[in-house]
Amino acid sequence: MPALLSSLIDASRNDLSAVLAPDGAPCPCLREWLAGIPDPRSPLGRWHPLEFVLALAVCAFTAAGYDSPSAIADWASGCSREILAVLGGRRDPWTGQVRPPCERTFRRVFTRIDAAALNGAVHGYLAAVPQAAPADLPEAARHEREQRRAAAQARRPPVPGMRPQAAADGKTVRGAVRPDGSQVHLLSAFHVGEGRTLAQREVGAKTNEIPELAPCLEGLDLAGMVVTLDALHTQRETARLLRQNHGAHYLMIAKANQPALLEQVTAALSGTDAEFADASWAEDGKGHGRREKRSIRTAPADSIDWPGAAQVLRIRRDTGPTHGPWTSKEIAYAITSLPADLAGPRHLAIYARQHWGIENRQHYTRDVTFREDAQKARTGNQPNAYAAIRNLVMGAFRREGFANIACARRYYGRGDQRILALYGYA
Repeated sequence: MPALLSSLIDASRNDLSAVLAPDGAPCPCLREWLAGIPDPRSPLGRWHPLEFVLALAVCAFTAAGYDSPSAIADWASGCSREILAVLGGRRDPWTGQVRPPCERTFRRVFTRIDAAALNGAVHGYLAAVPQAAPADLPEAARHEREQRRAAAQARRPPVPGMRPQAAADGKTVRGAVRPDGSQVHLLSAFHVGEGRTLAQREVGAKTNEIPELAPCLEGLDLAGMVVTLDALHTQRETARLLRQNHGAHYLMIAKANQPALLEQVTAALSGTDAEFADASWAEDGKGHGRREKRSIRTAPADSIDWPGAAQVLRIRRDTGPTHGPWTSKEIAYAITSLPADLAGPRHLAIYARQHWGIENRQHYTRDVTFREDAQKARTGNQPNAYAAIRNLVMGAFRREGFANIACARRYYGRGDQRILALYGYA
């Protein structure tokens, strides 16, 4: 494996604020990261450089409406010769012109590409790009509704003592079906605060997310972070992995897949509200035509047999119409390695709620804005590779300060030079 590729993969698995190339210089341009990915094609008859093909795909996905291999080819065919040259296209020695790849070339490359290397490169690039100032946003984006909501959220005083958080969860690419009939399932780790994907791994047809979590997190610098997981990953081995191997804290949901644990947690948290008055937190909110009340109570996990357990918690969520009685109630139990001096009830409530950032800001966006589940590209590594590019585009937009990805795609789709500047080509 080339030295640059190895450094890219390692860098992508670390929460870095700045990443350097082997020569010690900063790598703000996407080209430097794509250049380290091994080319799966035979050298015989190869015309288009791999980084050129990948850069065209990234730029096409950045603009709204180009979400499939055929659409990528359409976007590339509409580029000027100057744009193609800047992206690394090879000039014909006789005509001096740069021609774009055809749709078949894109399909062949993404079918056979090393998905792990591509994920390592794009996630490493996102870790290296600095955060842009919100004032740099275009005027239309600053006044967009979701952008205003995000700005209002940013103006709220931060809760002291909050740690960086990563959420781990899987997503099925429903339009991609393997030859054996199984659907492609991707497991990813998502940085909740920065809105970018840290790592992604395809889950094999004959296994599930549980054994794939360790290799997915391998090499990530999670020390001091809080990793939140759903009930599927509430496993003793996962708790040991996070605490002993990564030095991270966990917050796991306890459900019936761990009946003994659920029974112990439920017993530790049973009682009246008055008994937990000093270990509780509650907040009310309104939105989307309804109101909700979230309350949490905590208790020490001294008597619970679970690796690294420090506290257990019960989360209750009551919802109802804006004016009227409560109509529904949900209760969830969880266990965490965070001790009470590092995370009180309010902190744990925020961590639990922010876990859904991976659903709202990654899974939902890829499904709705990029129409991932509607795509039929299913051969070889195409689903994993295209998902990696979608993660790259979303992360790049959020680095620029965009809260609404659809708005960002429309903005960048109005000018190729904007796209080139976004990824450091101009």
